[in-house]
Amino acid sequence: MYENFILQTIRRRVEIKPRHDFNPYTLDSLSSLPSQLAKPLQEMCQLAYTNLASTTMTFSSHQLQSLSEAVKEDYLGLMTTFIEYDEEKYQFLHLTIQEFLAAWWIAKHEKKTVKVFKDYFDDDHFRICLRFVAGLTHLKHQSYQKYFNKQLDLQCKTKPLLGFDCYYFNCLSSFYQDPTKRKFNHLNSDDDIFNALTSLFIQVQLLYESQNTTLCQALAQSINNHSLCLYRVSLSLFDWLCLSYCINNSNTTWNHLHLGHMSNQSLSVFTAGLTNNSLQTQCKRLEIELINEPTDEIIHKFLQSSLLYNIEECCCGLSIGRYFPCHVYLLQFLKLPQLKILDLKIDCPTMPAVFVDGDAAKCSELEKCIAINTKLWKVKITYRGLPSTIISSVVRGVTKNKAITSLTLCVNFRDNIPIPPLPDGVIEQLLKDNNTLQALSLDIPDELLPSSLNIVE
Repeated sequence: MYENFILQTIRRRVEIKPRHDFNPYTLDSLSSLPSQLAKPLQEMCQLAYTNLASTTMTFSSHQLQSLSEAVKEDYLGLMTTFIEYDEEKYQFLHLTIQEFLAAWWIAKHEKKTVKVFKDYFDDDHFRICLRFVAGLTHLKHQSYQKYFNKQLDLQCKTKPLLGFDCYYFNCLSSFYQDPTKRKFNHLNSDDDIFNALTSLFIQVQLLYESQNTTLCQALAQSINNHSLCLYRVSLSLFDWLCLSYCINNSNTTWNHLHLGHMSNQSLSVFTAGLTNNSLQTQCKRLEIELINEPTDEIIHKFLQSSLLYNIEECCCGLSIGRYFPCHVYLLQFLKLPQLKILDLKIDCPTMPAVFVDGDAAKCSELEKCIAINTKLWKVKITYRGLPSTIISSVVRGVTKNKAITSLTLCVNFRDNIPIPPLPDGVIEQLLKDNNTLQALSLDIPDELLPSSLNIVE
């Protein structure tokens, strides 16, 4: 984009002030400019680089005296003037134009490109410039690999959901065990972790710009235990795009990805980058909390990505601003082919009465899906606003299932929504017919319990 902008600017200048015997529209690349333009461009690039290195963004006429007359005539249209304290000053059209020209100089003219990359790798002032360098060089030189194989410890401190003998505490992925250990549930808050996260996202941005898949694999191998925790880490959409590119091209089985809170846009951008269908990149354990009304379509695309094909454990929270039939969401997760443990929390603050009874066909599909599932063995569903027909579908499905060993249902609903009680015999049938359950927890409001409930010890 920047190369094209600069090329178009030069074309326009040549067209407005024709000085040479060539057609401006034959100029199709900065790398193949005629010498009458290539030399002035080279001077501009060197000026951009040397002054970026010295953090100089504005120039006086005196500072530009060393430039050739061909450059000083109009600076190829890439500089503008302004008055400061009655003195005429010059600057590039935009800081990113200076950064791109500096990167062009480093990539095309600087003999020690790798050394310059090393010298400024940790320099915030050069961050955008180095991203341009990555895009121009594709980081092909073998020397670049050492910047992407530094060991990073970003493991989540939460333990896998090996059982439901501890109760749900405060946030999605933290199961309460010891009050003194709550602050260690995720990443420790210290300078080392902050520096590791900063380093990680500098690297993923450079890799996205370079489109170098080999270095993506090197970075993945440098992350301890192939475990990455982004809980309470604020990321831009560009960060999500870069991260998805790196994960997609990592050819790694990730033991644990804790993606933290993701908005609808973030999930859409992240999912769009998961294009690898080779099954060489996989995730065993996923934790994520989706906010801002995630749509069924976006969730479907995310769960259908090859990254999750062999997922075994999923802990997901859904914050929905408007009601959407929850059996649709449940079916999406239950259809993950290798899923063993599901911890799903859905918060739906509004639920119109028209949806109270759910959709009969989908509820029947939900019951059948659970009943025939041979992989799933631990299920926990926490839901605010769950229609009773869906509860009964889940219970009936588990009743017929021969693999699930642990079931936890925690249901709440708004007082002003009339919800009919569970059908008679649903809970009794579960206790009578299912012989595989080893742990059962039903936190269901009294209003939903059938009046004829009869449980004999």
